Parts: sequence; C-alpha cells; structure tokens
Amino acid sequence: MVYMADRLAIAMQKGGVGKSTTTLNLAGALADRGHKVLAVDADPQGGLTIKLGFKEHYRDADRSLFDVLSDQGDMELEDLDKLVVPHEEYDVVPAQLRNFNLEKALYTEAGGHSSLKTALDRMDHDYDYILIDSPPNLGPLSDGALLAARNVVFPSHPNEISQNSIWLLRQEIQTLEKKFDIGISSIGAVLNEVPPNESISNAMRNWFFEVFGESNVFEVADRAVIEHAISYNSSVFGYDPEDAGYPWDTDATQDMCDTYNLLAQHVEDNL
Repeated sequence: MVYMADRLAIAMQKGGVGKSTTTLNLAGALADRGHKVLAVDADPQGGLTIKLGFKEHYRDADRSLFDVLSDQGDMELEDLDKLVVPHEEYDVVPAQLRNFNLEKALYTEAGGHSSLKTALDRMDHDYDYILIDSPPNLGPLSDGALLAARNVVFPSHPNEISQNSIWLLRQEIQTLEKKFDIGISSIGAVLNEVPPNESISNAMRNWFFEVFGESNVFEVADRAVIEHAISYNSSVFGYDPEDAGYPWDTDATQDMCDTYNLLAQHVEDNL
C-alpha cells in the first residue's frame, strides 16, 4: 500500500548554515515523536550521509540517485526504494559521489527538474514524513527538491549574508511557482549557531520575524552537544552522552531535544 507522506525540503542557497544538521535533527525529532521518517540526501556533497555514518556508502556505493533520476543511469524512477538504507533512528536515501554528475545531467534531460518528485510519487512506502536535504546552490537538484516537497524550511545564520541568500532562494521559488503553476509553502526559518545570551541584534531578529512571521522562526543555540551527537552518527535524540564519553552533555542534550521538538511540532501542525 502506498502512503502519501508529508514532504519537506530543507533548503538554502548558501553552504555552511546548518542545512544537513537541521535535516538530521528534525528527522530525529519526528522519529522520536513516533513517526516513520525518510531523509533524502539530495546534496552531492553528502553532508547528511557522512554525518549519519555512511561515509563508505558515499564513496563506494555502486548505485545512487544518479542511477534513478538520470536517463544516463541504469535504474528506473520506480527504483528509488532500492536506495533506501536503514539508520537506527530513521531511513535514509544516502548521497554518493556520482551525484555531482547528476546536476549536469538534469539540466539537459526532459523532465529533469521533476524527476525526484516522480520517483517519490512512485515509491511503495509507509512513511509519515519525507525530508529532503537540498544542495546549497540554485540548480535542477535544489529546484527538484522544492518541486517534490512543495514545502520548505530555511536554515540560516542570523546575519546579513544569509538575508541575501534567503532573498535569492525566495525569488527562485516564485519562479518555480509561476513556471509549474504550483504553490510552495514556506514553513519557517531555523537560525543556527545562535550566540549565547541571545546576542542577535533586535534589527536582525525583527527582519526574520517580518519575513517569516514570529511564530515561524526557531533559534538553535550554538552548543557543542550538536557536534558531539554528529560524531556519534546520530541526532541529539539518538545520542547517549554517557556512552559517547561526554556525560556532562546530559542537560544540553535535553535542551536541544526541546528545541527540535518545538520545530517538529510546528512541522506537524503546518504540513
């Protein structure tokens, strides 16, 4: 039986803003809340894949999204299920090095921008949520993630450079909406690596509130526990500070779980 999962693209036209970290921990939160989750790493750089402990898969796997989504591959759009690998918290479609060739291929192939949506539509699954970690650039893979999900969260840093990147991505979304006659909903923004003591300027915070709405902006503190969990190949929900050798992380882990639970609840309420 095929289920219609709610889909969400985690997208930003800039690298290094916590896109993969947001995907990883939001998926962990949704899974911890009892949902069955699939995370799709559509970024050829493979940040999500590597952080979850699939480094060898990223380097050496003999099949990838390139094979499923590109006409040059040796798999069909119906074969996306065959790329799914299990993780302790949720399922993953990992990235692979060959996916750097996928961006170029999808530029020239008919329906290339829509191939990820078609592949997801044809999956035989029972997922409640499918999260898509998008590349940090404008192109057919990032466009494909937006077209497949029709919902988007913007990970960002609270600075002026990220403001410009958000503006560019929102312009691209408007272009896609007009070209494909669809709507793409902005679910909110996640401000990552927020300095301690809430030291974002009021002007910066107010800008995000004006663009996204105050209730749609989530702040993630700059805490070492997030990187410790990644070193453990898990979200903060699958992280065991005692087992990892960081027993002092216990309170910080709970704080981060509380933060991502708020984001997860927001996603549940708005998809």
